[in-house]
Amino acid sequence: MRDLTFGWPTHQLTDDPRLAYNSISKTFCRLIYESLVDIDPGNGQLLPWLATSWKYRDPLTLDLILRPHRRFSDGTPLTPEAVAQSFSDIAALKEVSPLPAAVTMLTGLDHVEAGADTVTFHFTHHNAAFLRSLASVNLAVRNPSGLGTGHWVQTEEGVTDGERRLAFREADTGDLYAGLIEGYPVAELYNPGISYGLCPNASRGPLTDPRVRRALTLLIDRAALQPILDSAGYPVASSVLTPATEGYRDCSAELAHDPAAAHRLLAAAGAQRLSFEVVFNSTFSPVDAAILTAVAAQWRQHGIELSPADVGFPELRSRQQSGDYDFRFFYFTGSDPDLLRYQFAVDQRNMNRRVRADDLDALLHGQLTCTDPDTRRAMVHDIQRRILAGGLWLPLCNVRTVTSCRPGGLSGVYLDTEALARIP
Repeated sequence: MRDLTFGWPTHQLTDDPRLAYNSISKTFCRLIYESLVDIDPGNGQLLPWLATSWKYRDPLTLDLILRPHRRFSDGTPLTPEAVAQSFSDIAALKEVSPLPAAVTMLTGLDHVEAGADTVTFHFTHHNAAFLRSLASVNLAVRNPSGLGTGHWVQTEEGVTDGERRLAFREADTGDLYAGLIEGYPVAELYNPGISYGLCPNASRGPLTDPRVRRALTLLIDRAALQPILDSAGYPVASSVLTPATEGYRDCSAELAHDPAAAHRLLAAAGAQRLSFEVVFNSTFSPVDAAILTAVAAQWRQHGIELSPADVGFPELRSRQQSGDYDFRFFYFTGSDPDLLRYQFAVDQRNMNRRVRADDLDALLHGQLTCTDPDTRRAMVHDIQRRILAGGLWLPLCNVRTVTSCRPGGLSGVYLDTEALARIP
């Protein structure tokens, strides 16, 4: 038995794929649990996994044929009934708070039907993102005992495939490491999804005024952040979504540094002596504290104070749930633009803490039910424009995920479209 380690900057680990939300938890679960389909990280095409093929009978009915002879780690067979039960268990999590991404991915699902070798998903309305969502670790198949079908099996410290033991440890090195180690070969990915940015609490103080929120984004000189970003290989953000995401729209013009326009907006809003706090946790990015310090310095030149609050995970979760923040600083990885609905819609996570639905919500929900790809893309472009115009997201940079591999150690490691390490 070969013993290996995967070093992480923190030990914040969740072993349930349906509830996994951070990189370490998703990577851990991805080794154990498999999904019905996969996505090629090179070209973005759907690939077979637990399902060998799939076909829409109509926009509301999706059939997937299961791969034969697959088993859970205890030897029990993977059956259509087991898959249907796994998705029913996910749907039952709708009362969990914060709302799991897995539940949002099932929007419109009525029921799952098990056939002889087929699983059929029946919807009440079209879910344009669903087929790609099936590749997510959050929708991986898990039996009621918590077992998966992957060739890695959970152990006390990590996972094993019978020949290798891989321990997940809080460390700054390892046979694999979630970050850059000089001299190590790396697997890397420019993350698709939502850019790394400031999310304002639009229900709180001066941030209730869209003119103030918009002014604050115009006061950010993003090009001046590039020297800080270079150390991590992060590009400056140019939209709500990153360029690797389906439906990305280049909004560089809307994000141009324009202090004069910003001060006109602040004057019209009667905003004076502004002071804000941004809540974040610094363990998953090597440059986030430096980025926020730089943004604070830029705003200070205009009489606006921004205080970064680097907090632990329990406090971060508590304050996010209660809305006790002016800004949250985060990013979110995923290949389909429906993740905008998950983060921004009033009836989903609603990270802006907006108090009522409006035209933005109509678009966020409309893009999901749209059956025409070109029309849907145009809607997603409009969503990004509206989010930026309303100051509901202040993009700063795009994340590049790097996993370092010890020379002569594991080979063939790559990052999937969720930026999770896959180990052959």
